[in-house]
Amino acid sequence: MSEEISWAAPEFIHYPKNKVWFWILGTASVLVIVYFLWQKDFLTTALFILLFAVIFYFSKVEPKTVAIKLDSSGVKYGEVKIPYQQIKTFWIVYEPPEVKTLNFETTSYFNSSVTIQLDREDPVQVREFLLKYLPEDLHREESFTDRIARKLKF
Repeated sequence: MSEEISWAAPEFIHYPKNKVWFWILGTASVLVIVYFLWQKDFLTTALFILLFAVIFYFSKVEPKTVAIKLDSSGVKYGEVKIPYQQIKTFWIVYEPPEVKTLNFETTSYFNSSVTIQLDREDPVQVREFLLKYLPEDLHREESFTDRIARKLKF
């Protein structure tokens, strides 16, 4: 087996959104904002305006293609290098065509879970390579937030 595996994949799966998706977002935004204005809860109103603006912005963002490399020292994801000493465990979620991800639980406080798209990379080869360096968590699945985001096409 090779001493490194590398591939390129999108940062995230982009779901094209149609006019109906934006109409639903707009309608929900207006209803929630009007409700909190009616309740005279101006802080919550401002937070929801900000939330809906962020959702709208990120719904338009296209993913960049990122270079991924696994080698004997760690994982390189774009410009980010994660040494194996900072990774607690890994798991692969492979349910094509929807979900094909390599996931890590790290020791980092702010970004303790890292998800990398496998795209067309062979998950068996990736798994066998990583087992030389990391324990695998066979019981982990796709996260709840990732499932919800996928269902909402976000």
